[in-house]
Amino acid sequence: MGQRHLETPTELTIDCAAHRLEVDAAATVARAAFEHAGEMATLEYGRPAAVLGAVRLAARRTGVGEPDRDRIAATFDVDPERVVHADELLATYLSPPADADEIRSLRRTLIVAQEVLAAIERGRSAGPELPGSHLADAAPFLLARASSHLDARTDCECPGLDAAALRDHIDRLEADLELARLGTKLYGLVSTEN
Repeated sequence: MGQRHLETPTELTIDCAAHRLEVDAAATVARAAFEHAGEMATLEYGRPAAVLGAVRLAARRTGVGEPDRDRIAATFDVDPERVVHADELLATYLSPPADADEIRSLRRTLIVAQEVLAAIERGRSAGPELPGSHLADAAPFLLARASSHLDARTDCECPGLDAAALRDHIDRLEADLELARLGTKLYGLVSTEN
């Protein structure tokens, strides 16, 4: 009679690697990157390095924090240089993220919009007090609308900001920020996966 192996060697998965490196929030993005170009990285550097390269790339682009090379080496039996090279190879099949200044500007605008929404939901008609801050420059039109009820052009009262419209605007800003961080190709891959 034949024997069956009770233990089968299991391949490293994106979810397992992300969990062990404590970057679970990057798993969906890592999965999309791996499904798009993981075969090429696997052929060149092996499956474990390709999976970890995808997790490393996703962690960096989502902003959850790139896993340290020493941590990768200590957690997995993989040469961290192979992981770095797999990450770089995967990146060649994806569009680059926006530059840091663009991402920072979008993040600031999003913060201002969230602060204005919080003020509106608390019943305050004025926007957040941000004199002289970098955030005040991030969304001057939004702050002006939230802070002023008198239209200088017509001397008529403006109704202020609508909370529902502002929530929609925040949703668009969050999507823009994700697009900037991930790059267009990876953003499209993640969007179609959801």
